[in-house]
Amino acid sequence: MKQGLLNGTRRSILGMGTAAFGTGVLAACGQQAAPSTGTTTTASQPTALAKKNVTVRVTARQNPEQDMWPIRVPPFQEKYPNIKVEPDLHAGNIQEKTAALIASNTVGDVVHTHFSAAQPQNLYLGKSMIALDALIAKDKLDLKGWYPQAIDAGKVDGKVIALPFKGKMATVALFYNLTMFEQAGIKPPDLNTTLEQLLEMAVKLTRPDGSQWGIAGTLPDNARSLTGTLRRWNANVYDGEQKKATLDTPEARTGFGWFYDAFHRRKVADPVANQPVLFREGKAAMLIHEDFNQKTSIHPAAESQGWKYGATLIPKGPTGKRGGVWIPDALQLSAQSANQAEAWEALKWFSNKETGLALGQQKSQGTSTTPGARPDVYNDPGFLNHPVFPKLLQELDRDSNALGENYQGSIPHNYKITEVNAVLKKAVDQIRKNEAEPTPAFLKNLNDEVQNVLSLPR
Repeated sequence: MKQGLLNGTRRSILGMGTAAFGTGVLAACGQQAAPSTGTTTTASQPTALAKKNVTVRVTARQNPEQDMWPIRVPPFQEKYPNIKVEPDLHAGNIQEKTAALIASNTVGDVVHTHFSAAQPQNLYLGKSMIALDALIAKDKLDLKGWYPQAIDAGKVDGKVIALPFKGKMATVALFYNLTMFEQAGIKPPDLNTTLEQLLEMAVKLTRPDGSQWGIAGTLPDNARSLTGTLRRWNANVYDGEQKKATLDTPEARTGFGWFYDAFHRRKVADPVANQPVLFREGKAAMLIHEDFNQKTSIHPAAESQGWKYGATLIPKGPTGKRGGVWIPDALQLSAQSANQAEAWEALKWFSNKETGLALGQQKSQGTSTTPGARPDVYNDPGFLNHPVFPKLLQELDRDSNALGENYQGSIPHNYKITEVNAVLKKAVDQIRKNEAEPTPAFLKNLNDEVQNVLSLPR
């Protein structure tokens, strides 16, 4: 994988350490699902493709991948004329919808699942989805085609339960309003900016009346984003086995303290605002702790309002880490499928390079540009030369993957994500509202409450 920005091999990027764009440039160039109660079919004995015509349904979201389906379904039909792929697309909460489909035995053969609430793991443990190891072995499928953290995310007890549909490194993007920086005569942040310098910039760019904030960004109240953020200070929510809470360490206290300082001492960030909206409305100089897919809403906002924006990676913390957490989406094989061999071909198809590239090239309103979780996609000229978004921004997105942070470290070993998040939200809300400071005693109590959740059985 070309690491460009991070190792300095791409001089054009290293010289800037940032990607800056304006309206002129842009115009030239954006619940846990219910387990199945039926009999589980495993993939321990892969079956051959049927010679008769069969239909494979793919249950997925309606809008975020809408540009991809008409591009990738037709060539699949050409290669497998006896397999009809039928996208089964749903609006609203897709995890709730998937649970209802499973309960009614009407879920698709292939299912797009989401790791935010450990949906893939819980569906597998509930016997609604099957392990893929036998199918992978039969086809000699090389899992090195995907980022290792994407493959690792789809494992339970050493078994591969999903293939990556798409994925990205989150909480490491820093967008800034270049127009604000230019008007204030301040050099915008780059790869060498420190966290302290970021706060100093924010102080200069904040107006006391609240009409303009230096930073749009808050302390995350969920384990995934909090993990990606605290890693910047070499801290984590859990230990390496995700069995022990680690929020009462000096490193974690420093991370929490940085936010408390920004909120309540320097007063450069509104801790309770909708941070991306604040930035898109031109009311904040910098947006932090997001991923680069925010470009899909920032880009048109900047164009319509006539301001310029730029982007770079979030500053390094005291130990040289920028933080980050890998966010994958998965494709799984339903235990209810009567055509698992054919469904497996479809699952591989929609997790391959060509589909991953089509995902990254989407441009319709409401779509996501998160590409396939593969180095060959992120390095492909088709991704880097997006029809809407500037190349330097695409390169930043690619190079953030070289940070190497994983997804697994952000989830508890027992997959009690909802319960952990409830504990975190209560504590973080107190810090946001200045009802509590992140003192050693406060974080010790928080750590104990998280540990109580980790002590629950799977």
